[in-house]
Amino acid sequence: MSSITLRIIDGANRGQIYGEIEAPVTIGREEGNTIQLNDERVSRYHLKIQKDHDDLVLTDLQSTNGSRVNNEEVQLRILRKGDLISIGRSVILFGDREDVPPDNFELSETPGSPAVKKIGGTNDEMSDGLAGLEPPKLPERLSPGQAAQLSEVIEYLHLHLRHVINEAEITQRGQAVQLPDKKWQQILELQSRLAEYIDRVGKPTV
Repeated sequence: MSSITLRIIDGANRGQIYGEIEAPVTIGREEGNTIQLNDERVSRYHLKIQKDHDDLVLTDLQSTNGSRVNNEEVQLRILRKGDLISIGRSVILFGDREDVPPDNFELSETPGSPAVKKIGGTNDEMSDGLAGLEPPKLPERLSPGQAAQLSEVIEYLHLHLRHVINEAEITQRGQAVQLPDKKWQQILELQSRLAEYIDRVGKPTV
């Protein structure tokens, strides 16, 4: 993927199309960005899209109001054709018309949410379970040290989840799962630690 097409579909700059632009791309309110948005809720330098091997990676540049991809708040995210990038009041569609089928989107009726949202891969899908979500791919070309670190993180998560699952009690009708309070607290602690990992990994280094 050597070039990027970004289409602004909502916000003050809606209708503008930036086709076949080369990465890296910066988006923000200030002159000097690849794409300058007339949006007071957008930071001066809000986000960056850069190429990493075969992937295009979005990095939030510690913006004031944050960045969202497909209605999920992100700091770091690999972009795929059809993704919706929301910053401030602006919504940006990644990909051109040939790449993105129109039935991937629906109008949002939730106050304060983007006027358009992508169907699938959002909080709504998460609330119904993970069955419809494709697991993210593991990074490639890791150094031996990086591979060892990643393996330790995954093993840490696996062991904690296994201990919790072993303590779970399934009701006779199989309609509910009961956990001791201590194990529930462990899940909450695990989620907190994962949030810390996401925050540390997502902080821009460039």
